[in-house]
Amino acid sequence: MDSLPTFPNFRLFTIEDIDWYYEYYLNNKLNPYVDINPANLFVWLGINNDLSICKLNEAIILRYTNVLNNNQNNVIPLSNPLSNSVVGAVMQLLKENDLPLELVEVPSNICRELDPTLWQTEDDRNSYEYILDVNQQVKLIGSDFYKQRNYIKSFEREHANDLIDIKFYNDFNEDVKEMFLHHISTMPFNSNPEAAQRNLVEPIAIRRNLELASKLQKKALIIKINDEVVSLSMVAYLDQNAAAINHLKVDYSLPNIFRYTVYQLAKTLKENGINEMNFEQDLGIPGLRTFKELMRPSRYLEKKTIKPRHQ
Repeated sequence: MDSLPTFPNFRLFTIEDIDWYYEYYLNNKLNPYVDINPANLFVWLGINNDLSICKLNEAIILRYTNVLNNNQNNVIPLSNPLSNSVVGAVMQLLKENDLPLELVEVPSNICRELDPTLWQTEDDRNSYEYILDVNQQVKLIGSDFYKQRNYIKSFEREHANDLIDIKFYNDFNEDVKEMFLHHISTMPFNSNPEAAQRNLVEPIAIRRNLELASKLQKKALIIKINDEVVSLSMVAYLDQNAAAINHLKVDYSLPNIFRYTVYQLAKTLKENGINEMNFEQDLGIPGLRTFKELMRPSRYLEKKTIKPRHQ
């Protein structure tokens, strides 16, 4: 952090920043938010190669183009807690550059000491992150998980005579990378028109993840049936307790394969001492929100939009 320029001067966030930034992320209790975890940050927020960073007092300030939100220019201050002076300085920068006077996707847990007479904080529901409890997803006990239990049982009955191979890779070898590259071009994306922008940029993000898999310590769960890949997902540990699930792709011609994959992810992560899975945000896409809510998240990681109380 000592090498960072002082606000309002920025420099590009590089791969060399990941290690110290991850320490800052943990020390400021920003975990298990996935969007600002260094692995996700560098891949998704840096997809336009303009992710920049600087420091202001005890805070760091990120600036980037949000390719999932109409290429909006975003500036996010991060410190725990967030101070009124830091928010005020960032708002002044936005004003000077004729940008909307709002900070979006700000983790709610760092907003607790902001002065409500100065700042209006609103729920940023589209960017809430979905947390699934691993034990709940393995045991599937109770009426809330009735349908999931039936889906899993149905899948296992359907494939009782098939050879199901489930393998967890702690690192990405060339064979794993080839499986991802092949299947991202053959497995269908969400056809909802509102998902069009994500469909456009996600293959780029997947390739960036594959290129940086070793540095970002990416892991993978791959499921084959009769030696054919039917499901693959990237996994990134956010801390000692939680893992992010990225780019989960399945062959939807197999009924209940997605739910079976979530079940196997939970079983595998439990064996590896992980208690929570972060399935990221829904971006306000109605079908995706409904689907993720049906997964029965144990909690949400909330985010806020911050605006001046008086403009």
